[in-house]
Amino acid sequence: MKKEVHIKEIFLGLLIVTVAAIAMPDLAFAALSPDLGTASTNLVTNELTPAAPVISALFWLGGAVMMGAGALKLKEHAENPTQNPLRQGISRIAVGAVLVTIPYFASFAVQTLGAGDAVQVYTPWTM
Repeated sequence: MKKEVHIKEIFLGLLIVTVAAIAMPDLAFAALSPDLGTASTNLVTNELTPAAPVISALFWLGGAVMMGAGALKLKEHAENPTQNPLRQGISRIAVGAVLVTIPYFASFAVQTLGAGDAVQVYTPWTM
């Protein structure tokens, strides 16, 4: 029995490929590049640079929302402690705090490993 070809699935696949080609033109025209290494380096250094602040902002926003939800749960616990356990509010606040601090620790790890923009210079310790 033949498989039916769905026009919607084909159109969706073509749309995804087109959006990817528009978003990353260096990889779409990778044959014009001398090698794949140059194209991938260009992708990481030029095309994906604006993605880090967006991801950081999403973590900040998610953390703020979770801490706000935790505060509301703590308020509900204060109003009716038997129906709303304290752990729900505290756990949401803790998750929100973790989400807010992830961008800081990611930046710290990048700078520590020397992958950031700052120049790493060795200075010997003297007494």
